[in-house]
Parts: sequence; structure tokens; C-alpha cells
Amino acid sequence: MTGAMPTGLFKALDHSVQVDYDGVSIPIPRSTYEKNGYKPDFDSLPFEAEYIAAKEKLSNVPRL
Repeated sequence: MTGAMPTGLFKALDHSVQVDYDGVSIPIPRSTYEKNGYKPDFDSLPFEAEYIAAKEKLSNVPRL
């Protein structure tokens, strides 16, 4: 298996982190996220609502 390193997408109010593993998104505990050294750092991740709002804003940008 030679995929890219999993990437944190956002943090939830329960301090879990939604992580993208090669196109599959799953929640993991903060302790696991930090222990495995995933990026970006937990403290710089947006909360779920912020992530969803930003994603919706991007989807409303006209395509050229």
C-alpha cells in the first residue's frame, strides 16, 4: 500500500478528527491523530461547521 499520508479534514466537538485516507473519510480519536503525526496539527484544524461552510462556499464559485 503506497497511498499518501492520511490528512485531517476537521475536528468535531467531541475532539475526534475526520481524516481522509485516500478518498475515504473516517473519524478517529484525537489521541490517535496526534500519536500518528498526521497533518495539519490538531489545533489548526477547523471545526466541522467551519469546514462544511467553507466547502459549500467553494461549491458556489462559478466554474470557468
